Amino acid sequence: AKRALRRRRKLEKETKQLIKQEELKRLHKAQAVQRQLEELEERQRALEIFGVKLERELRGESDSGTKDETRMLHEWFQLVLEKNKLTRYESELLIIAQELELEDHQSRLEQKLREKMAIDGKSK
Repeated sequence: AKRALRRRRKLEKETKQLIKQEELKRLHKAQAVQRQLEELEERQRALEIFGVKLERELRGESDSGTKDETRMLHEWFQLVLEKNKLTRYESELLIIAQELELEDHQSRLEQKLREKMAIDGKSK
């Protein structure tokens, strides 16, 4: 009986360590996703500023008449492609963040279930 109890406690301890490691991995991944989202937001903001400037030049509202229209249109389309790419990347990051949140929720539910299962039959 003592051996079984020791083995059970050792198994519980190992399980708790594994759970803690998984939580840390999710935390690090979530932090990385958050950093990437912040960087992405800065890049989108910079693109927006450049896009406004370029749009004004295309409309002739700006004083910089040095660029030809074909070159400006090419830049405009490159800007639109980059913005679309960043938007897709943002969607992917948000999906990853949601996935991490769900994994964390699942882990907490599994922990609650283990705690409930550990209660002996009389207390249930």
